[in-house]
Amino acid sequence: IWYRGEAKEDGPVPPPIPIPNCECGIPAEVKQSRHLKTSARAFYMCSHIYESSSPCFFFQWIDGPDKFDPRIRLFVYEDETMPYHKFKRWVPPPPNPPLMTAEEKAEAASIRVTSQPLCHCGVPCKLQRPNLELLVKFTPFFRCELTTHVRLV
Repeated sequence: IWYRGEAKEDGPVPPPIPIPNCECGIPAEVKQSRHLKTSARAFYMCSHIYESSSPCFFFQWIDGPDKFDPRIRLFVYEDETMPYHKFKRWVPPPPNPPLMTAEEKAEAASIRVTSQPLCHCGVPCKLQRPNLELLVKFTPFFRCELTTHVRLV
């Protein structure tokens, strides 16, 4: 499946999910959960739940038990309710890179020490190492060689 904006502008787009009617007989409203355990999951809810003397308590998850359906377009988190055509498609993030080996870690550390960062004044910074005689925790940081400008690691 190609998503618009991802590869081809005229690529195939999955058909929109039909919005069900609630028990009142009107189309349900799409909202997004803000609960900690179900955050960002989309669901259907009756739009007249608080407006009538006999409220409708229709509720249905959109994405089902697997929590992912490529046809669902999740919307911006700031707004709780939006029109369906303004939803944004959710694409799973790429997998994490493999863990670094000990050799790769040593190489990365040596590169970090040999290519020191520059202070905002343009002078290379000096790495301040912990005094091993102190019992207090000491975080290494870079300090400007000319002045007392400090940059935390």
